[in-house]
Amino acid sequence: MSDETKRVEKEALLLVQIREICESLAVALFLAFLFKTFEAEAFVIPTGSMAPTLKGRHKDVVCEECGYRFQTSASEEVDASTNRRSGLRVVSGVCPQCGFAQYFGDETPRPKNDARAPSFTGDRILVSKMTFDQRDLARWDVSVFRAPADPKFNYIKRIVGLPNENLRVQYGDLFVQKIEPGASRETFGQETTSEPSNSWAPDVNLADVGEVYPVNRARTLDESNEPFTIARKDYKYLRQILQVVHDDDYVAPKLQQVGWPEHWTDDCSAQDSRLSAWTRVESKKGRGFYFAGEPVSAGSENVAGLRLATEADTSPITAEDNRFYWIRYRHVVPSSNDWFSISQGELPPEIASTGIVPNNPRLIDDFSAYNAGASRRQTVGVGGRAMWDGSSADEYSRLYRGVFESDGKRRVLMSKNPDGFGCNWVGDLAISCDLSFERVDESSEALFDLVKGGVVFRCSIRPKSGEITLSVPSIREFEPAIATYDFSRRARHRFVFLNVDEEMRVVIDDQEILFPNHGGRYDDLTVSRDGGVAPLPRERDPNARDLSPVAIGARDLAVRVERVKVLRDVYYIAVGRMLEDWDSSRFTDFNSPRCDRLLRGTAPYLGDETSLSRFMSSPEQWTGYGNTKSALLTQKEGQYVAFGDNSGFSLDSRLWCDDGIPHYVDRKYLIGKAFYVYWPHGRPLPLLGSPFWPNFSDMRHID
Repeated sequence: MSDETKRVEKEALLLVQIREICESLAVALFLAFLFKTFEAEAFVIPTGSMAPTLKGRHKDVVCEECGYRFQTSASEEVDASTNRRSGLRVVSGVCPQCGFAQYFGDETPRPKNDARAPSFTGDRILVSKMTFDQRDLARWDVSVFRAPADPKFNYIKRIVGLPNENLRVQYGDLFVQKIEPGASRETFGQETTSEPSNSWAPDVNLADVGEVYPVNRARTLDESNEPFTIARKDYKYLRQILQVVHDDDYVAPKLQQVGWPEHWTDDCSAQDSRLSAWTRVESKKGRGFYFAGEPVSAGSENVAGLRLATEADTSPITAEDNRFYWIRYRHVVPSSNDWFSISQGELPPEIASTGIVPNNPRLIDDFSAYNAGASRRQTVGVGGRAMWDGSSADEYSRLYRGVFESDGKRRVLMSKNPDGFGCNWVGDLAISCDLSFERVDESSEALFDLVKGGVVFRCSIRPKSGEITLSVPSIREFEPAIATYDFSRRARHRFVFLNVDEEMRVVIDDQEILFPNHGGRYDDLTVSRDGGVAPLPRERDPNARDLSPVAIGARDLAVRVERVKVLRDVYYIAVGRMLEDWDSSRFTDFNSPRCDRLLRGTAPYLGDETSLSRFMSSPEQWTGYGNTKSALLTQKEGQYVAFGDNSGFSLDSRLWCDDGIPHYVDRKYLIGKAFYVYWPHGRPLPLLGSPFWPNFSDMRHID
């Protein structure tokens, strides 16, 4: 090891030690008072398995194109056992808003030169060690426990499976079946000539080590057990679990400069370029849209621009829909290859020549910016200069850079980074916005639509009467649910409409609206009745309507919507070490292109950016895409299943079944419930620049 390398390591270690001393002093008094009321302990989050709820070592980045703040994992930069630098450096990340692949590495591997995107230690949390002595664990509790594989180490995950139940992972959701203590769980090995009626293949049993079940073998569950029911998350959990797909307050000027299609489009403008129903507004509170009650002249700015390669299905669901004026969301994502040209103020040549943006719009998937970083291995050459061969340290990724003479900036291509791609279609969505009603009368109405599997789930608001109606217009078996809310109490309302865990829900001004008899739920329509076809089968495929999965409509009123966000639920991937031999080469674990689905016929390759984007924007290829594999875990008394919120990068119960390690956490290993982030990474001190100043805005309660 060269003298330069030793000096760099000593410098890094000294900085870490100084920071830890300062952080410990900062919370000492707080903890002293805390211990007087109940027993608690402080922990540091080591990895990103619970992101975005809790973050391990990470980079906190502000996108240089759109200004959006996001986090990228940096856990691989430090060896967990020695706390020394591993020789890897995370050098780029992908903005979840504009898709820009940002290079923020530094040629010299020194901490003080990491100013563009420094790496921070994980969130420091407080854990109540008495909570589980006073009550039983509840599903969705964030818990710290000793690792089943090595009790010397502590893990933090969310408890998702409870004792005496079967837990099924499928469609990105969790399903629970209660079983009697000591009863037979299931039987295997029964030959069958056809697939089970509700699943294209048997469950993968993640709890059985070394056993692989061929396609022609089915599992049968004990018929005396209760049926499977979906496990729903309370809104207090969803507030932290939901991830932002698009935040309309953040705009990349260069995308506007080249005429890149916007995410939100006005139906009226699409039909007549001279008119516009929804006009763009901006204020100190953020960007938004305003509908004045009728279309207005679009002016000279509304000119025909680039066209998208695929058209979303926006046809009316009911005859009444034609009386509304609509604005619709499309998931239009520039690739890192597109950004090579756009970052220089130009359109990619193929788009400039055709006027068509390929591979857009696309389905919303389980992409997470936290997982999309690319790393390189630092080497020190002659004279102590850092060397870089231009490729990522990840064998599945390829990282390129280009230096342009015009500005000298580096550009990054994420053309091959499967670990950073989202391969699973997510249909559990939500929309949030600030909502202001003006000039309302008895006929005034606003609609909010969320699409999943080609089916529209609708929230209707009549602000004059305060009536809120949930409906599924195309499914006659769903009985509309009605509740009321007084919209006259304030001028502006924070509104959230969710279609998550097979239930429509509404939250207004941080108050969840309760519908009689859980009227927003529709899980009873997902199973067949009298042997027929289920009205809302869970395994339904997406179609062209899912290319415009969110819409807002209005009639007979003036309305303003601002601070608009599209969000998605966590997608739990049904994956484990033991899978059927016919798909194990593609879907075995988290170290290869991950896609939780099976297509009928030939499955396309999804291991590079272009191929994945093409698939996600091609409805003709989606046959069978909604019919996902399923995985099953069974717990006895005192056994709990723990998953991470970052489903794609979580070493949890789905992957523990190896070398005799059980898939569950035994109650004796539980330490306590995490309840507060008392020290997220600090902010730089004036003049000194070191991150020792408390980051009060990120301190938060943990649900």
